[in-house]
Order: sequence, then structure tokens, then C-alpha cells
Amino acid sequence: MKKALLAGLALTGWTGTAGAADPSLCARLADEARGASPATWAKADPLADWVKPVQASKASPTVTALGNDARWRELLSAPESRPMRVQQLTGTSVYMVADFAGTANCQSLVLVEAKPGQPGRQIKPPAGTERMDLCTTQWASFAQVLGQPAFVVGGAPSMVSPDLNYRIATWNGRGWGQACRIAIQRRTAMTAGQRFCAPGSPVCDAGQPVAQRLAQAYETSRAAGKPLDALAFNGGYRPGEAVAVSLGLPPGDVSTAGSEGNPQFALFGAEETRLDPMLTVLSNANARRLPVLVGERWWLAVVGRAGVGWREGDAVLVALFAPPGRQQDATASYQFLIRPSGLSKATVTDGAR
Repeated sequence: MKKALLAGLALTGWTGTAGAADPSLCARLADEARGASPATWAKADPLADWVKPVQASKASPTVTALGNDARWRELLSAPESRPMRVQQLTGTSVYMVADFAGTANCQSLVLVEAKPGQPGRQIKPPAGTERMDLCTTQWASFAQVLGQPAFVVGGAPSMVSPDLNYRIATWNGRGWGQACRIAIQRRTAMTAGQRFCAPGSPVCDAGQPVAQRLAQAYETSRAAGKPLDALAFNGGYRPGEAVAVSLGLPPGDVSTAGSEGNPQFALFGAEETRLDPMLTVLSNANARRLPVLVGERWWLAVVGRAGVGWREGDAVLVALFAPPGRQQDATASYQFLIRPSGLSKATVTDGAR
């Protein structure tokens, strides 16, 4: 898919920057962002008031022809079983033909100028957008940006990042103007979500603050690219060798958490159909297991982002297990939601750097 994406974007010849764009477009967008209320940044699409993606074009002879054109289908390696998606840049004869495929929902696209009565010609995307991997959290679209037709590409850097990075360029009738970049950094807040405990759990209440502290330590260590240090988390204490072995942990140094053999996040009979699996199932992305001290007793803790498979959601899950740490030894499970809480910074760069 990456090969197909690059084939559709990395063209030679015409530079695609015929004339200057409005270099203030990203600056104006940043000004709007800085003046927005804190509630804006908790929305699923915080830029929705100013960046409005164009909907797929309605059926027309041109749209139908582009969506089934064998040239673009071959270029994008799109299957013949479905038509490709077509967008039109408002007020122009420029179209985007795209296909989405794979579990990462990777987008491959080609930009075409299609005038009535003339064969469509492939055009190059704005400089600086040709080799972006448009998968999972990254996308390209035509949009109205502050009411101005534009090409927008970008998104969040990862599934767990609250930040947003976009490159934006306008069409001047002959080519793309110079692109500008806007980087939005958002603050986040962690709040306690749902709690699930075994009947009569001896650690349910006492484990809550420890679990929240562990969830925060997990997020902090991951953001810093460092391992989660169990010894530091437990205030310098470590379980004895016999206790470590009883918890299914390697004997000796257990200061660095491991990730092997993670049990499930126990729900203790909660009705799973009423729960969002992206918030109540441990993803397999980067879960960690380590001993934690609650009161005067050691427990096995598993901590990681919620999600399905490699996809990660907006919650950190912590599960506590009594020795020997099997699934049937689960005693308490805690959910902590990570949500954007405000704007930290909006940065603008003109040009395609």
C-alpha cells in the first residue's frame, strides 16, 4: 500500500507551486484556535468550525468516470470490486481520486484536473505533502479552511497523541500555492472511569489510588520513551524472590517491568455489550506487568492502553491479580480516561519544510 501511495504522489516534472498562496491562512487558523474556549479542545474534531472536509462528490458523468478510470485504479492498486472515492475541490476542475485499504485504513490517492470534453491529467500534490504515510490517524482531503478551498493533509502523530499537525495549500487556478503548516499541541487530563471488582475484593478500594498513580507513571514513562521502573514506582521496595516467583515474575531484579503473558482485563460479569471495547479491553501495543505494593501486600499489576489488537483507545487500564497471577486470580480492574483538556500551543510555519 505504501508503494501505491508513493506511486500516486511522487511525480516528476511540474513543481505544482505556480504562484504564491495566502501565507496567512495557517496564521489565521492559529489565531482562531488560540481564541477558542477550552471546551473546544475536548471535541473529537476540535478544528471542525474552521476546517470542513469536502464530502464525496455527488454522482455526475465526470465523477463516475474518475471513480472507475482504469488509469487511476492501476496507479493506486485499487480493487475492481468497488469504485474509488472522488472529491472535487470547490469551485475548480481539480479532483481527488482515492482508495482506502487494509486494517490501518491506508489512503492512496491521485490528484486529477478534469475539464469537460478533455481527458483528465494527473497533477502533483502541493510541495511537502508527496511522501506522507496516510494511514490510521493521517489523511488527505479537500476542505474549506476558513471558507477558502484548500488541500489539507495530516492528523495526529499517533493513536495516543493529542496533537494535530496539518499542511494546507490552496489552488490558484494554475497550480498549488506554497503550503503552510500548523501544529496544534493539546493538554490532556486523566480522570477515573469505571471500576470492576471481584465480590469481596480485599483490594478494590485501597487499590484505586495506587492504580491511578500507576496509570500516570505508565503514560509519563511512555511519553519519555523510558521503561516503567517498578522499583521506583514502589518507593524503592521490591518483593522477595519467593513472592516475585509466586506472582509469575522473574526472580531477582524486577525493577523493569515486562510484558509477557498479559492476562485479560477482568470485568467480573459486567455486560460487555454495553461497554466500548476500545475502552475496556487491553490492547497488545505496549502493556506492562509488574509487582505493586498495596497496603502491606504485593499484587501483580498489568497496565496498558485500552484498545483492540494494535489499535489504542483513550483509556489506560490497570488490573490487579493475586498470586499466582492467573486470569482466575483477577481481583480488581480500573479504567482511567485520557482526554484533551485545552490548547497548549499553536505553531505556524510557512512553506513545505
